[in-house]
Amino acid sequence: MTGIVTQFENTKLSHMELSDQVVVDSDTTAYDTVLAMAEADTSCAFVMSGAEIVGIFTEHDVTHRVVRSPDVWEQPVENFMTSNPKVVTGAASALDGLRLMTEGRFRNLPVILEDGNANLTHYDLIHLASDYLKSDHEETHEFNAEYALKYVDFYGMPSRVPLEVEADESLFNTIELMIKADRGLISVVDLRGILIGEFTQHDVFRKVACRVDDLNDVPVGDYMTTSNMATALPTWSIADGLHEMSKKRHRYLIVVNETGRTVGVVTFRDIADYFQAAFVTD
Repeated sequence: MTGIVTQFENTKLSHMELSDQVVVDSDTTAYDTVLAMAEADTSCAFVMSGAEIVGIFTEHDVTHRVVRSPDVWEQPVENFMTSNPKVVTGAASALDGLRLMTEGRFRNLPVILEDGNANLTHYDLIHLASDYLKSDHEETHEFNAEYALKYVDFYGMPSRVPLEVEADESLFNTIELMIKADRGLISVVDLRGILIGEFTQHDVFRKVACRVDDLNDVPVGDYMTTSNMATALPTWSIADGLHEMSKKRHRYLIVVNETGRTVGVVTFRDIADYFQAAFVTD
């Protein structure tokens, strides 16, 4: 078993610094829930019935079910949440969490702790992987997941074809593209195809949802993120990419060439899938 997999297996969720979430009752409106998430800058809300987590409401739900329909903003969040989510206790390991999230294709996993609830996210797993790879530990020269993370570059792993729009494209068309492709990130480029910004599901719930009534009326350039983007050259190692994602707190990495044009997009899920044999079944 490789070192990084052992690290994931030996790290209990109760010992990790997990992500925050907001907590709302099931009859809280979608509008109030989105604003609470934006104020707390967290991409997930736990929906409660008493002390029980009956659902989670995430930036994915906001993008796919709420942002385009102002007429539903005052409806209860339970109408749009993901019901009966998987839940684990703090005794579960990071590897257990990664397995569940990889197999279920979700990015938020509620964790029941002795002193309350917390949320395991891809951000937390990125931090764990990045911190381990930066630490002083004995290395092996066998070709395994850890070796590949450090020495395989982004030419050597599959990446997603980037979805691109120009800054004057409408929010409506940009979000429609995001939904139809089931992507969480759209690259915003200039007339020469050079990356000038990004528009993500995080931007949707923080800046747009329950604020902008007519998505056709405003360009995406007014709401895109232009600073603190996580980017990498194709020659970077996957470990370098994980460090960049950890530093910028992104689960997406935009791979750009020397001219600043986007050549691919990599997510933490892509990296986990690439090393599935080591991370999940080793």
